Amino acid sequence: MTQSAPSFQRIIGDGEMAELTRKFDWSSTALGPIDGWPDILVTTVNMMLSSRHPMFLWWGPNLIQFYNDGYRPSIRADKHPSALGQDGAKCWPEIWSIIGPQIDAVMKRGESTWNLNQLVPINRNGKLEEVYWTYSYSPIRNNLGVPQGTLVVCSETTEQVLSERRLRTLLDITPDPVPPDQLPLSRPVLPFAQALMSALDVDPADVPFAALYLVMQGEIVQAGSTASAGTVADPGHWPLSWVAHSQRPLLVEDLQQRIGDVFCPPWPEPLSRAYLLPLRMPGASSVVILVFGISPRLPFDDAYQTFFKLIGNRITGLLQNEIQQQELSQAAKRFSTLVEANPFGMIIGALDGSLSYVNPAFLKILGYNETDVRTGKVRWDSLTPPEYEDADARAVHQLRTTGRCDVYEKVYMAKNGRRIPILIAAATIEHSGRDPEVAAFLTDLTALKSAQEALLSANDDLERKIVERTSALEAEILERTRAEVSLQELTARLLRTQDDERRHMARELHDNAGQTLAVLSMNLSALHRHANHLDARVSRLAAESRELADDLSREIRTMSYLLHPPLLDESGLASALQWYVDGFSQRSKIPVELDLPQDLGRLPRELELVVFRVVQEGLTNIHRHSGSPSARIHLTRSDTGIQFEISDRGKGIHPEKQLQMTTAKAGVGIRGMEERVRQFRGTLQIHSDSNGTKVLVVLPMDALQANIKKLADPNKIHLNKNS
Repeated sequence: MTQSAPSFQRIIGDGEMAELTRKFDWSSTALGPIDGWPDILVTTVNMMLSSRHPMFLWWGPNLIQFYNDGYRPSIRADKHPSALGQDGAKCWPEIWSIIGPQIDAVMKRGESTWNLNQLVPINRNGKLEEVYWTYSYSPIRNNLGVPQGTLVVCSETTEQVLSERRLRTLLDITPDPVPPDQLPLSRPVLPFAQALMSALDVDPADVPFAALYLVMQGEIVQAGSTASAGTVADPGHWPLSWVAHSQRPLLVEDLQQRIGDVFCPPWPEPLSRAYLLPLRMPGASSVVILVFGISPRLPFDDAYQTFFKLIGNRITGLLQNEIQQQELSQAAKRFSTLVEANPFGMIIGALDGSLSYVNPAFLKILGYNETDVRTGKVRWDSLTPPEYEDADARAVHQLRTTGRCDVYEKVYMAKNGRRIPILIAAATIEHSGRDPEVAAFLTDLTALKSAQEALLSANDDLERKIVERTSALEAEILERTRAEVSLQELTARLLRTQDDERRHMARELHDNAGQTLAVLSMNLSALHRHANHLDARVSRLAAESRELADDLSREIRTMSYLLHPPLLDESGLASALQWYVDGFSQRSKIPVELDLPQDLGRLPRELELVVFRVVQEGLTNIHRHSGSPSARIHLTRSDTGIQFEISDRGKGIHPEKQLQMTTAKAGVGIRGMEERVRQFRGTLQIHSDSNGTKVLVVLPMDALQANIKKLADPNKIHLNKNS
């Protein structure tokens, strides 16, 4: 007896299952270590592992299991890799009643089996799934011919079986044919829809239940359902309005919580999911919604969803076709009625001039009767005066080449010889030979021509009045434009006057009141020194009065600086803003972050004053109204202009107040800021919410130069030359 190769050499291959087979602890099974396996087992296992076709092997009395990489995808994580080396009966309890007798036939009697598209449901993805196989069971015999194992060569055909089954279901959705001449004018749509839904009863494995709903003008109508639907078809069970509005499919995964246990053949498990599919018929205002039960034994994958969508498209297509057939039948009846009652003339005839039909309006317009038409006395070409032959020839050419002709005017001769002006259009309706049949509509223009003459006269009069009124409006607009320009200039002068007055008042307060208070303070100091030797009470009052005078002097100095800070003229905007911000923070207890560019430099005097006043008003509003714990001023300068932002972290501006700010009801302070900025053609924007308020000001540089030049002559009102 030859010595067997080591176990790591006996199992050949580099696939996943070859590696797992080599590493498996076979000593824990009835087979024992690989070294002790019979050669026929090793050969069979190596043959199976080297094949790309799905293969499976049961070996020995315990039916120890082997399988290859080709079989691996069919069992998923539910049984892989635990199925390797496991006893067959323990691995496959859900299908042992199916495969057990077949394995016994192989192992005990050596009988091979062959099964085509056989349903063998297995546990996959955590549940029992409907799985189909084409497979054969063959015995593996020892050298004495005794079966030692069962080799399974198989292919999963679930996709093929489901595709064929679903295709048959789609083909079964077919209405009973009705000849067009037997189609009633009013055939109920709901019985037709129910007949379509009943066709789905043939495939309960894919469609456990189904229900069809029509949503028309907010009303939900149950149009049909399968026999298995029962009470599940009640519209109240489903969010139909939401699906109709969103036009998005909806997967309902809490079916048992919504309705309770729903059992549908052929499976004993209750359904847990349903699929709502909205569909819209082209040209229809109603929405079709299909509700499908989902099989408890199938994964709801893309193919399953596509199947439901194909059903939906098939049913909506048939419904639309049915509705169109009804509409065509009704349209034919309506057409006949309308043609007879039509106030416009209508004729049907051939391009050679013959007429096969004329409606009563045509006869009335031209004074002929039906006998004249039947006897051929009336032909459209004979009704036309010679001067319109070219126009008719162009129309005939268009009808032959494009099937329709342009609308054009011509004249028909009435039976009494009167010329009747008409407007006519025509189109081909049927090709019955060399020349197509043509339908033409015409209207009598006699009244229109008379009305046109009257309209032309009235139009001339209207044109004259429009010219007069336009001249008056232009004069009025010119006057208003001049008034607006004057108002803007006057506003600018008012602001300059106001600033000049503030500067004057500041100087007066500083020079006169300040000096007076200084003298008063010195006098009170002297009085205090003398009173020390005379009367203690007088001395105390003198000291208190001096302190009050000093306080008043400081307040007047601060008021003077606020009216017009001297730093603004002496050192520029940066120093003035820093002084004002420091004072504001000290007085209001609101810290203010001032962010200025280092190279800000000096700006034109008028511009520095605008920026300072807007900042002053902005911080005043923050202190009075915002309740903010802090504030920030950020200013930038570029070649194109000046931009600065005043922000806080307060309660924001109430929406009603914001609305008023967009109208003439804005506060005086805000309107003043806006007017100052507008003088430089700048913009002021206010953004406010519960997180605070931001005031953003942009002053373009070109506007700054223009405004400074204009302000050089403060007493002159500048009017646009074109105004």
